Amino acid sequence: MTALHEYISHHVNKPFEWGKNDCCTFAISWLGLCTSRDYLTEHRPWRSAREGMRKLKDLGGLSALFQKHLKQINPNMAQDGDLTIYQGAAHLFSGRHIVSVGEEGLVFTDRSVVKEAWKCPQRL
Repeated sequence: MTALHEYISHHVNKPFEWGKNDCCTFAISWLGLCTSRDYLTEHRPWRSAREGMRKLKDLGGLSALFQKHLKQINPNMAQDGDLTIYQGAAHLFSGRHIVSVGEEGLVFTDRSVVKEAWKCPQRL
């Protein structure tokens, strides 16, 4: 299994691209690595913010997607690799931060801002 720090490091210099390296694909691909399941297969591709938002709306939003597949937990109990949504973007917990992909690269935010979290199941 890929370690979280390796996964994040792999994305450090990777350019932003809708549907390939955006906040949703970053978080959901991590989830896929942990569970050996592709949660976005039937929803790909999207090539713009508008297409991505339409696909998420069809799913009921990020929160609904996470609720459907993951166990919601207290954000204070979140561990590295767990998922959250902050300012409408999917993030992963990593140490004292949450991390996501933004248009200018990786975005690290203090984890104290998080109001909800979901447990990322461990790969079997």
